[in-house]
Amino acid sequence: MSSAQLPVARSTITSITPLAVAPLEACRLLSLGLSHVYLLMRRGKLENFHSGRARRITMRSIEKYMAQQLVAAKRNAPRGRGRPPKPPRPVSPPERRVARTNRSELEAG
Repeated sequence: MSSAQLPVARSTITSITPLAVAPLEACRLLSLGLSHVYLLMRRGKLENFHSGRARRITMRSIEKYMAQQLVAAKRNAPRGRGRPPKPPRPVSPPERRVARTNRSELEAG
């Protein structure tokens, strides 16, 4: 058999979404710092568990957190273009100060 007749093994790369990720990977997915991710875990906003010594965060809770953040962002977003900015206040000229004079000058005049 020549090499042209050999079957070619094609590697099929399938993308499998994990069910749980490490806190560092959750940081990357959420664009948050590690301490903030641990805070969210403590507050119960991200479901997590221990697998041996490793801590894992469920992808379902990450997706749920992102959905809640999007709803909150839409609720707080300004509608339309927002209110027009207030015009600047007119600046009044500074008060003119009268030079102090002696009382004797005022009484004489």
